[in-house]
Amino acid sequence: FELLRTSARVTVLSGPAGSGKTVLLRSWISEAGLGERVAWVSARRGESDPQQFWLSVLGTLRQTAPGAALVRELTAAPDLDGWALVERLLKDLAPLGDRVWLVVDDVHELGPGDVLRQLELLVLRASPELRFVLAARGDMRLGLHRLRLEGELTEIRPADLRFTEAEARALFQRAGVRLSGSALGLL
Repeated sequence: FELLRTSARVTVLSGPAGSGKTVLLRSWISEAGLGERVAWVSARRGESDPQQFWLSVLGTLRQTAPGAALVRELTAAPDLDGWALVERLLKDLAPLGDRVWLVVDDVHELGPGDVLRQLELLVLRASPELRFVLAARGDMRLGLHRLRLEGELTEIRPADLRFTEAEARALFQRAGVRLSGSALGLL
């Protein structure tokens, strides 16, 4: 929670399936009372349709308190391209005065195509009040090196997600499960 609370403009959360990324993010959002300020998009398996992805992003941003006033409604159209949608989103959110978080879960599903490059464009050019949390099962091919150098990137890796022995003991005790020290250490 501390890493997320004090995070930079972009947070990358990476770890294998089942490591607790989504649970951590949902718990943090709830604990911090950010429900009306977080837009959550989960990339679908093999997501490659830019229009579908970006319409999902626009729709969830419109559900946030600040986004409802700024992000214009849009419906699917045959000639609507992902690059144009990102440019429109950048324009709509330029006057953003209150902080909003865009969580993109399962970024690894976006693959190496246009959607990922469009996401990179949005991340690099968005208003500083638009914060990003990008969750994936491994490293993402996004050009975030500049953000890292500028101190605008927080990275949460598997080691950060791993429970300490004391945390694991407390969790199991709350569930009424008693484990020996060796069993607990193994888990």
